[in-house]
Amino acid sequence: MRARRRGSRAIPGAVALALCGACYSGVGSFEKQGVPLWDDHQADDDDDDEPISELYSPDPGQIRLLSAHEYANTVRDLLGVEASSDLDYGEIGSGFDNGSGGQLDENLFGILHREAERLAEQYVGTGGLAAAFPCFTPGQALDQGCAETIVDGLGRRAFRRPVDAQTRDQLLAFVSQARDAVDTPTQLAELLVTRMLMSPRFLYRSEIGVPLDDDPSMTRLDPFEKASLLSYSLVGSMPDEALLADAEADRLDSERTREHVRRLLATDPGRAQLVRFFVQWLRADALETMVRSPESYPKLSGLAQAQALRDELTAFVETVVIDERGTLAELLTRNLAFVNRHTAALYGASSDAEELEPLVLDPQQRGGVLTLASVMAVHSSSAEVHRDKPIRRGLLVKNQLLCEDVGLPSGIDIQSAAEDAMDEVPDFEQLTTREQLEIITSQDPICEACHATFMPYGYLWSNFDALGQYQTHFGDRLLDAYVEDLQLDGELRAYDGVMAMLPELVDGQQLPRCFGRNVARYASGLADGEIVDHLGEVLTADHDAHDLDILALVEDLFATPELYIREAP
Repeated sequence: MRARRRGSRAIPGAVALALCGACYSGVGSFEKQGVPLWDDHQADDDDDDEPISELYSPDPGQIRLLSAHEYANTVRDLLGVEASSDLDYGEIGSGFDNGSGGQLDENLFGILHREAERLAEQYVGTGGLAAAFPCFTPGQALDQGCAETIVDGLGRRAFRRPVDAQTRDQLLAFVSQARDAVDTPTQLAELLVTRMLMSPRFLYRSEIGVPLDDDPSMTRLDPFEKASLLSYSLVGSMPDEALLADAEADRLDSERTREHVRRLLATDPGRAQLVRFFVQWLRADALETMVRSPESYPKLSGLAQAQALRDELTAFVETVVIDERGTLAELLTRNLAFVNRHTAALYGASSDAEELEPLVLDPQQRGGVLTLASVMAVHSSSAEVHRDKPIRRGLLVKNQLLCEDVGLPSGIDIQSAAEDAMDEVPDFEQLTTREQLEIITSQDPICEACHATFMPYGYLWSNFDALGQYQTHFGDRLLDAYVEDLQLDGELRAYDGVMAMLPELVDGQQLPRCFGRNVARYASGLADGEIVDHLGEVLTADHDAHDLDILALVEDLFATPELYIREAP
């Protein structure tokens, strides 16, 4: 077999085969060879004292491929090395990019293998391995004792649990096999680190659990699985030493778990991860795309405006949700924005500041996260400042705030319908966006009926353009934000603009229930299922949006026993 090459460095074929053969084909190849993915951890089942609802029927256990975001954070915390900035993958079936359905296909395997080689070379070459493990001296032979120290120490953190005996033996055997096949001792160390970074125990996190004493049809996540679920949900990375030590000591009871939740949320990574949840819940991921490629958004004045819009949403969430421990109602009604000289004019204000500063908004026009320029800029035309997008804004409310999921249509040629309307309607371009869409969708009864289920919610924002600027007219045409027969909490209602709708939205029960479901989706990686239904209900059953403290809800979620229960294999 030919040597596998990267630049001028050759990895012997037998070593490459040993490195790769045991990890590709996903995790199934390990099971087929009789090699357990994770050791059968038999914890002292102290958590059995925590009651589980008799009506709870758990979802099956699962293993979750680290998302690109989680992978990058993990290698940074593990090795002190940055992952490639263009590493971009994730499974979004749950509505968030940490979904449980990620697949390690051949293409992604190759990408991650090359990335692991690069990371290992940098970690070893820049002295990171020697600093963490003084037994290793670059340029000198990696002796067996030092290899054991590296496998035990680095493996404990990389695999988020102590290295089981079988895995330890395999890694040490790999070192012995590769020792005579490499050119330098440094290359041997790089191969060992690469092998560990390609292990399913690193690339996946397990949520399988151990059988309950009183009901073997169900399992509870072992302490290490629980620690990983906590850490990846709350900070997007591997457990830190305090959390891992408590997992090793089997101390993660409900109260200790709450302590870790509060501790992790107070860290910078915890704050950033919570902001990340809200960005994805609001489908505002394109704010980052605007910063990376402002030229793709002609409506923007430039990179500085894109950065200010992105940072506005971060500042709003950090202030209202984290610093002020705001409720769900305050998130959706607080008349506050954050602006600088690049975005103040979007609110009819002025500023000479380069840094963001708070701006109190006119409560008759705006209030809450849904009327921020940053959020509206995402759910709008990318090119034409004067064109909003009622379809996207309507789907935001329907799908994300009410959990009445509407999928994207298939087999419909929207472009042709728009062109037909332009040909048939005089001065079509002079019409408001709402008027245009009402004409386009009325051409087909099925299309009209479908859009009627969600687009009226978007019409409530008709007074806000593609950058979230408030306007009353489009040219000489009056903008119409009045909607009737809009269903909210099971009732048909009429509203003249979004500010008329928001108070009733936050007074109802549909919003907090849906928000609870989304938090459960984020933690579980599942779009639907018993865990989403059950947790979404129990977390919000005694609350409305006005008293639903968001940070308290997150803490309650991770202290809920059912989050860690699975159906036995």
